[in-house]
Amino acid sequence: MAPSRPAGPGDLILFEKWMDTTKWLFQRTERFPKRLRHSLTDRIDLLSLGILEDVTGAAYRKDPRPDLAQANDKLNRLRVVLRLAHEMAVLPHDHYREGAQRLAEAGRLLGGWIRSGQGTRPVTVETEDGADL
Repeated sequence: MAPSRPAGPGDLILFEKWMDTTKWLFQRTERFPKRLRHSLTDRIDLLSLGILEDVTGAAYRKDPRPDLAQANDKLNRLRVVLRLAHEMAVLPHDHYREGAQRLAEAGRLLGGWIRSGQGTRPVTVETEDGADL
């Protein structure tokens, strides 16, 4: 039996998915034109990092609702900014489609956590032997 440890944000499916999405977004925004570095690129990067911070904060709070509400607000704003990047032709259509799918999945996970009314452990990652981490 593995030693017991406190659960943390790494145990949340939402956290893991959003980490991957943040890295994916950074790889896209580093290719944006220099003229947009201090506007569109920074906004996308900061919103995605803000969501990561909010999810991490929610994982450690008795009442995660304020952090989850902030993450949801940032996710909605990020959707708009990605659409703008697509309409300005700096985010290709296939990247926009993948980004929209990633944001939709994160939104479903986030919405499920918000609706669940549970504390800090809405969804955990299971090990191969079926045990929760």
